Amino acid sequence: MKFTSLGSLALLTLAMSNSSFAVTQDELQAILAEQKQKLIEIEQQLAELKKANAEQKKQAVLAKKASTSHKQLASAEKNWWLKSYGSLLYKSEEIFRNTQDIDPDRRAKTDLERVVVELGHKFDPQWQIELELEYEHGGTGAALEYDGFEEFGEFESEIEAGGEVLVEKLEVKYTVNEDLAVKFGRIFVPVGLGTELHKPGQYFTTERHWSEATMIPQVWHENGINVSGSWNGFNAQALVTTGLNSEYFRSYRWAATGHQKRFEQVNTDDLAFTLRVDYGDLAKGTGVGISYYTGDTSGNRNNDDNIEGDGNLTLIGLHGAWQGYNWQLRGQYLYGELDDSAAITLANKTTPGLQPGNFAQVGSEAESAFFEAAYNSQSLFNLSKPLYLFAAYEYANPLKEVEQGNAGERFDIDEFAFGINYLPTPELVLKAQFARQQYAQDNLDDTNSFSLSMGYYFSL
Repeated sequence: MKFTSLGSLALLTLAMSNSSFAVTQDELQAILAEQKQKLIEIEQQLAELKKANAEQKKQAVLAKKASTSHKQLASAEKNWWLKSYGSLLYKSEEIFRNTQDIDPDRRAKTDLERVVVELGHKFDPQWQIELELEYEHGGTGAALEYDGFEEFGEFESEIEAGGEVLVEKLEVKYTVNEDLAVKFGRIFVPVGLGTELHKPGQYFTTERHWSEATMIPQVWHENGINVSGSWNGFNAQALVTTGLNSEYFRSYRWAATGHQKRFEQVNTDDLAFTLRVDYGDLAKGTGVGISYYTGDTSGNRNNDDNIEGDGNLTLIGLHGAWQGYNWQLRGQYLYGELDDSAAITLANKTTPGLQPGNFAQVGSEAESAFFEAAYNSQSLFNLSKPLYLFAAYEYANPLKEVEQGNAGERFDIDEFAFGINYLPTPELVLKAQFARQQYAQDNLDDTNSFSLSMGYYFSL
């Protein structure tokens, strides 16, 4: 259109300058009117293009705002999370009724071991809070109170149901930077693998490792503060927490039964210090580490007048995990020493309401260990879902040494187990296991057990 107009003007100019062309006044006005109309059309087209361009910019701005709003909404949704896991167990096993029984009976049981719900909220990039509730064994629990107004002090238990509901974690976390963080509240005590790998898909046996539970509280949680840092693949944690109570230390579970979760209030006269260093990422399957725990236990007794000595407890743990080439390996070793174990034994025998009986003897040294290896046979058998074949070994001796007398061998136990883990989905695991227990006590025969379990885990 532009070239046409210019051509017309050029012809007009030539016509006017060339005497050979004769152009009348009316023809000249007609040509000018035509050019004027064409210019108007060009201006209209430019206006339409400008309007269309403005509309495109407007739509782009609206689209950007919508995208930003969507991202903000998605970000807001990520500030909240809900997680849950649980397990259900069937077990048929040969058991001894008491410490004098040498002829085991076979019994079968089912147990809704636990349902755990974890809620979390991130206030901003630095502050967040997590709450973890555990519902155990299909009940609501029992509260144990200490009545100090009795002449010698007395323990009173109020039974409400067969299981318990626990607040395993109420943790506030402050992230200083990507390498340093502080946690405080009801937090995990990171001794051994149990606090790190305790969901059903993080151990291959049908139950959590009993060897660990023989020595320390499993998935151990206390009130306290944790400072953690990372550097070049190393992760370190230092904690100050409430300590254990030696009033409930026993022959068969050593210091594990001293966890003050059974009391409505936690005595905090004796604190404990924990240090842990890991290399790698155990939660992702590969890493090694060491943990150290120390704390007095006599000061946390409700009746602390009938004992002499601090009852210092020291624990050292070595742990590791590895995965590759369809294999997964995990293991740990725990060793512990307890000062004044003879005084604790005597005091527990004479405290009204405790009634420890044959279980009063407390070891001055204890140890436990486990190792498990599993192979994913999915490709071997051309399966569509993972099928792990596993073998496990466990050992525990809560009376490795005693301060007075001879250490009993009744609870010096080894166990060999093998079985399968099938994962129909990544969040669901079905397990079967056969195990054989061997006892150091000469007059006890080996016992066998068969168990099935179902575990789940999900995160929203």
